[in-house]
Amino acid sequence: MQLRLIRCYSTKFSAGEYVAIQPLKQTTTSKTYLTKLQPGQNYSVTTGHFKHNDIIGSHSRSVIYVHKGSTKDTKYVVSKPTTEEYVNLIKRDAQPIYPMDAAAIVNLADLHIDYPNLTPEGKLSQPPLQFLEAGTGHGSLALQIVKAIHPANCFVKQLGMDVRGAVLHSIDCNPKHSKTGSKTVKEFKNGMYANDVEFHLSESPTTWLQNESQSWVELSRDKDEQQLEFEDKNAFLSGVFLDMGGFEKQLPECAKHLKLDAPLVIFCPSVTQVMDAVRIVDETPEMNLQFVKTVQLLDGAGGGLKEWDTRKAVIRATGEAGWVCRPKVGIRVCGGGFVVIFRKGATKMVETVIEKVIYEPRRETNQAVVKKWWEFWK
Repeated sequence: MQLRLIRCYSTKFSAGEYVAIQPLKQTTTSKTYLTKLQPGQNYSVTTGHFKHNDIIGSHSRSVIYVHKGSTKDTKYVVSKPTTEEYVNLIKRDAQPIYPMDAAAIVNLADLHIDYPNLTPEGKLSQPPLQFLEAGTGHGSLALQIVKAIHPANCFVKQLGMDVRGAVLHSIDCNPKHSKTGSKTVKEFKNGMYANDVEFHLSESPTTWLQNESQSWVELSRDKDEQQLEFEDKNAFLSGVFLDMGGFEKQLPECAKHLKLDAPLVIFCPSVTQVMDAVRIVDETPEMNLQFVKTVQLLDGAGGGLKEWDTRKAVIRATGEAGWVCRPKVGIRVCGGGFVVIFRKGATKMVETVIEKVIYEPRRETNQAVVKKWWEFWK
C-alpha cells in the first residue's frame, strides 16, 4: 500500500514541471501543447486559455476545461510529456535527432548497464563506465544515452556523486548548443538524468581527448597487466557516438581511447559518408576498429516507423459512430539517415595453434576382430 501511495504522489504536477496538453476529442488537426508550469500564469490555446494553478497539484491524465471569457469550454487532457513530446515541442537552437531515431541509434550500440557494486565502505568496487557523444546539439541523443546508462547511478541521490557508476561526456563546439543540450537533459522529468552527463565545450572530440580528458582517464587506470596487452593504456571509453560534420578526422583519437569491444557509432545523413568512414577504417589498421554493420533509418515517424490514425469518429453522411484506421497524414516526417557501427578490436592478436590430428585405424584391434570371426565360422 505504501508503494502505491508513493507512485500516486509521483504523478502529481508541481511548479516548474513541464506538462503536455491535448484536446480530449482527437481529430486529424489535434495539436499537442507543451508548457512549463508557473504559479499564477496563464497559457493560451486556440480555443481560449487555461490557468497553471488549475494544473499544479492535479494528477497526470486529468481532464481540465479551457477558460473562454467567463465560461469553461473545451475539455483538454493534461499529462506528463513523453520523451517524444518533450524533445519535439521544447524550444530548440539546433536540428535534433528525433526521439525514435535517437532511440534506434542507442539500441544499435547494444548497451547493457547493470547496477554498480559497492564496497563495505560505500565506494565503487570498479571504475565507472564512461561514454562520449560528439555533437550535443539539441540534446536529444544525449537524453537517449543517459536513459540507457542511468541504472549505474542508482545510488547517487543517497550516497553522492562519488558512487556514479556511469557518465556521458557530451561535447560541442557551439556554446549555445551546449547550453541548450544541458537544459534539455536537466529539465526532463524534474532532472532525473541530470547527474548522468557532463557537458564539455571543446573545438572537437580530438581536442578534448588530447587536452582535457586526463582526469577522466585516471578514473579508469585500475587495469590488470593482462588487460593492458589487448587495449591502449589510455582507453577509458565504453562507447562513442558521433553526430557531427567532419567526423572522419576524429576517428583515430576516438578509437585510441576506446576499450576492447566498445562500440563506435556514427550517425550521418549521406551514404557517401558511410563509405568514407569504412574506407578510412580499412586504410588505417592501427585504429583496430572492426566494421559491424550499416543501417538505414527510413523516412517516417522516426526509427523507421509509421504512425497510424486510429480513433472514433462520426460519419457525416449518416451521423453514426465509426472508426478511423489509416496512415496518419499532416505530421512531422523525419528525414532518416544512416548509422554505421564499429567495435574496438584487440591491439594484440592472439594466435591459436591447432594441432592436426590424423586418424589411424587400430590395426591390432581390426586383426583381432577378423580372427574372432574366422574362428566362429570355422
